[in-house]
Amino acid sequence: MSGNTWTVGGLINVLKQVDRSSPFYEQATRMLDRRLVKGSLPATPPTMEPRRLTIGMCTFDDFDGVYFSLQAIRLYHPEVLDRVNFLVIDNNPTGAHSSHVRTLCEQVPDCYYFPYRSHVSTAVRDLLFRISTSDFVLSMDCHVLFPPGVLARLLDYMDANPDTDDLLQGPLVYDDCTSVASHFEPVWSRGMWGRWGNDPRAKEPDAEPFEILMQGLGVFACRREAWPGFNRKFGCFGGEEGYIHERVRRAGGRALCLPFFRWLHRFGRPGGVPYPLPHRERFRNYLLIAHELGLDPGPAVDHFRHCMGTTAADEVLEHVNQELVGPFTFFDGIYCINLDRQPERWKSVQEHLRRVGLKFMGNVRRFPAVDTPENHHIGCALSHRAIIEEARWQGLRNVLVLEDDVRFSPLALPELAASLRELEARSWDLLYLGGTRWGRTYPLAPGCRHLEIPIGLTCTHAIAYNHTVYDSLLADLPARPSEMAIWLETHRGIDQYYASSFKGEILLVRPPVATQPNLKAHETRSFVLE
Repeated sequence: MSGNTWTVGGLINVLKQVDRSSPFYEQATRMLDRRLVKGSLPATPPTMEPRRLTIGMCTFDDFDGVYFSLQAIRLYHPEVLDRVNFLVIDNNPTGAHSSHVRTLCEQVPDCYYFPYRSHVSTAVRDLLFRISTSDFVLSMDCHVLFPPGVLARLLDYMDANPDTDDLLQGPLVYDDCTSVASHFEPVWSRGMWGRWGNDPRAKEPDAEPFEILMQGLGVFACRREAWPGFNRKFGCFGGEEGYIHERVRRAGGRALCLPFFRWLHRFGRPGGVPYPLPHRERFRNYLLIAHELGLDPGPAVDHFRHCMGTTAADEVLEHVNQELVGPFTFFDGIYCINLDRQPERWKSVQEHLRRVGLKFMGNVRRFPAVDTPENHHIGCALSHRAIIEEARWQGLRNVLVLEDDVRFSPLALPELAASLRELEARSWDLLYLGGTRWGRTYPLAPGCRHLEIPIGLTCTHAIAYNHTVYDSLLADLPARPSEMAIWLETHRGIDQYYASSFKGEILLVRPPVATQPNLKAHETRSFVLE
């Protein structure tokens, strides 16, 4: 059966009648998968063999750093290799370095590679703890070297303290291989909270561990089940130092300096840093921290007024304050589905979303859509499914999924806020922010003025999923393109499935606050569509 003698529809009709356990079915679905999808499917986290310690690193176009860090551990720490595995998260898997990083990981025993594009941030290190199945996780920048014996001593410490809730760190070793920095001093410096400092107790590697306020996060380790996690809304770079240490303390642990746990960090970047480091995004992270931990944001405001200028900093402050009281904070994550081949649509929707208060890179995660040119319904359903799966393994309580032609009403913020206030007191599975009614009038949910119970509503340009529905949807929605194509022979589209077959608590905001340009004729209220 060659590509010139079969059609997608014809093969689907054959597969509907074939035993799914047969070799023919498996071979034919593989052919159909390749035919349907242009590009690659979203990756799922690897299934890792648990060890005592996972050594993880996140990278963005830094093959050299990954190479030398991994190989140095293998060459100079062979005594630990039977007790550790490696996890590399590639935060730019379409970049020039990615194929080399992937190939390296395939060559290194017990090394797992995970391409991740939905969210670009140094806080992606949180995923090391969510993917690993080991007892402990060591997060290291992908350009760090350890002196011989350090990792063996760390494992000994973990063996002696198997239930510790502490954050484990050690002294940074400078390039002279003699001077060290044991911690961060709590001062503002060049757009960061924290400046390198040295406690004399860190001079000798055999000295006793001691508590610190905070330290740079080029290297840190924690028992996986004690890890408190980063704020889900952080974007880009900055803010984690000091913040995670305080979260550990509030959870009953300590931030420790283990003097033997020494590490050398490459700071020089002759080719420049390949990812954006805008002050406005970093300032936003610090404001989110102050809000979450109940801290005075004043020192951060003063510092960034100095770094950015008063006007620019005050604009960020105003926007973040509006964000914190706005309705979109209700959602643990906001994703927007966009095809790689349509960057102009991503640019357009970003501009539109800024008008409803989503003004920062950390507000909305761009999800690279599954591209199925022969039938876009397949790619749409697979994209929604992949986001639901990601939300589940990341532990998001709920997730709002937007499509890249979504448009919000001028009164979306106050109207959505009214609906969400009612939603907080109810159980729910799916929440629509808009959709096509097909002329129907829907009843209000019991006791509500701003939530309706829709019947037969279609379109998924703005739909939220609660954690209560992740498992059932992932069981119902096929993961493979070929099987999704067969499934759609019955359901036609994921929105049609929700409208006619889904058994769960579905609600619609009243009035609807989101639409698409091609739905304007179906709307009963005015939307401003640029």
